[in-house]
Amino acid sequence: MSTRSKPVNDKPTQTESAYSELRRRILILELAPNERLKEEAWSEKLSVSRAAIRESLTRLQGEGLVYAGQRGGFFVTEMTERDVHEFRELREVLETAAFRLACERATNQQVKEIIETCDDFANMVQKGYMTGACEADLRFHRLLVAASGNSRFLQVYQKSNIPLFQMKLGRSMDFLHDLAETEREHRAIADALKKRDADKGVELLKTHFNRGEKDVLSVSR
Repeated sequence: MSTRSKPVNDKPTQTESAYSELRRRILILELAPNERLKEEAWSEKLSVSRAAIRESLTRLQGEGLVYAGQRGGFFVTEMTERDVHEFRELREVLETAAFRLACERATNQQVKEIIETCDDFANMVQKGYMTGACEADLRFHRLLVAASGNSRFLQVYQKSNIPLFQMKLGRSMDFLHDLAETEREHRAIADALKKRDADKGVELLKTHFNRGEKDVLSVSR
């Protein structure tokens, strides 16, 4: 009987760690569109080599999350109106399909974790920790997709690099209203999952995504 040997070291490489962290910050809009990502600065900030940062940025460029400047350097990609619309359509297709499967397959523990993420989001907002709120938002949607019980679904979703639309950093009054709406919508979606109400959950998700698209386009105009 053959046995598989365990990997000697499963710790992420410097490049993988830098890539994951830069990708995360771009998706939660902590790094603003057209912001320059300087190799030396990020090497120091993330305690990795400049080569690791360079490799990470090249990978992110291939995924369309950053672009190379005419005079060198890498910058965070700004979404066009078409990008926003296509991302909304992609999220709608992936997450509504995943939600229907989740209504059939999600365990009680998975439903509990999704509800707890709503609480985490609210707590982060209350404390004024906006980055934490953005991370809780991303985690909420990732957990929904994971609850489908289809690992391929989750892989496709994560590789799609779907950014947050709801988080419009800057205009404080709009942002606070947006946070309140996001929490309300998340809780309603989680409740629909708890009740295994697929049609209601899909309707709520579509409303959630359409609002995100409308709001982000209103800010960019």
